[in-house]
Amino acid sequence: MRTTFSGIYIALRALQAQQTSLDITGHNVANANNPHYSRQVALHSATRPFPTPVMGYTPSNGQVGTGVEISQIVRMRDAFVDMRLRQQLQSRNYWATLEEGLRQVELFFNEPSENSIHYALDQLWDSLQDLSRDPELLAVREVVVQRAQVLVESIHATREHLQRLSENLNDNIPIKVGEVNVLAERLAALNVQIGKVSATGSMPNDLLDERDALLEELSKLVDIEVVQDYGNMVSVTIGGASLVHRGTAYALSTREVYDAYGNYNKREIIWRDTGASVVIESGEIGGMLALRDLLNGSQELESQGVTGIIEELDEWTAQFVHEFNRVHRQGYNLYETDAPPVKINFFVIDHPDDSYAAHNIRVNPDIVADPRLIKASSLPGVPGNGDIARKLASLRLGPLDEPDASKVFLGDAFNSFISRIGVKTQEAIRMTENQVVLENHLQNLKESISGVSLDEEMANMIRFQHAYNAAARMMTAVDETLDTIIHRLGIVGR
Repeated sequence: MRTTFSGIYIALRALQAQQTSLDITGHNVANANNPHYSRQVALHSATRPFPTPVMGYTPSNGQVGTGVEISQIVRMRDAFVDMRLRQQLQSRNYWATLEEGLRQVELFFNEPSENSIHYALDQLWDSLQDLSRDPELLAVREVVVQRAQVLVESIHATREHLQRLSENLNDNIPIKVGEVNVLAERLAALNVQIGKVSATGSMPNDLLDERDALLEELSKLVDIEVVQDYGNMVSVTIGGASLVHRGTAYALSTREVYDAYGNYNKREIIWRDTGASVVIESGEIGGMLALRDLLNGSQELESQGVTGIIEELDEWTAQFVHEFNRVHRQGYNLYETDAPPVKINFFVIDHPDDSYAAHNIRVNPDIVADPRLIKASSLPGVPGNGDIARKLASLRLGPLDEPDASKVFLGDAFNSFISRIGVKTQEAIRMTENQVVLENHLQNLKESISGVSLDEEMANMIRFQHAYNAAARMMTAVDETLDTIIHRLGIVGR
């Protein structure tokens, strides 16, 4: 049997439900400009009606409702969109890092400016062509030496810039790894808080928003996989290994790697506890590793990152010096009148091997001091013969038809080298632009699901306010009815 006060209980539940809905609406409005906030919605459900059917008893006149309650406060979020957005953030930051680094590499080579290696090469070839026509003129010989020194300085400066970029990448990797560790610790701590709240039967919506924001920040750095388990906790993995498992974070670290000569080479990312290598293929850190080591994970020399570009520059420089000196040693200078000629190299490399050729190349100091030592003639005692100078100038166009001549076009080899860098840069630019478009699309899709519309919230506020006022009026009506029953009935004849 329903009680006399059941109407008050219904009105009270209505007041409480509408008040909660108004509070949620206010919370939505307050966070309208919070990019990490997800709109919340209160789900209204009817409470259990009276009387409750039992075995052997069915109410003859039907059940009567007992009011409303908030069954759940829902966070408007799409897990699939979140996953796609994290993947897109990984990819976009990977290509953006490559683009930024490769643009710097292009600036180092200064193509096609007058400060580039290519321009200095052309100037040297032109001066050698002039020398072939006037091999006896000291002024022409001095120009050849000057042009050669400009080329050497350009090669030195370019390699130094590339080496500094490689070192900066190595120095920044531990910083980014530290950021990953901080985010992992915060995620683990949030997991614990979320688990405790979820155990009470409540939904920790604001904590979930905070965790999703951290996951997005983490996705910008590394490629991660996220799996949600019971208690609304998540596990985060990198390359199949756990970074965060419920309330535990597993830290990353770095260690120095040395080459075969014992020289410091690079930093490698490892798991702090086990020392095992960490496989990172995307995100900002993945882009830094690819930029430093291997672009796009290719094992081909032309696809290598800054380290590979330095090695290829060293290789080209060594090849250039070897072929230039080979031809130069065949000739005679202005002092040589008898055969055989004294074998003097035009360029010298101080390092015992060619691994640092671009760093150690220089013009022979003896030739710098006395340009007459340049071997321009193919015959002894014939200073007007410029055949050797002509052969040196011809290296720009192609290999010489000689048994021991290099089959590499020195000019074309460098052009091809520069072209590959340009192609990789354009690819990074194009991919970055594409990834930005896809990311914006996913951000808009996320906003359409989780974003707060002030117009919609204002409409909801008015709707809940009217419902609240109606519930309050119902409470007043029930109160007046009870007042009549209690104070006015049965007073006749007193």
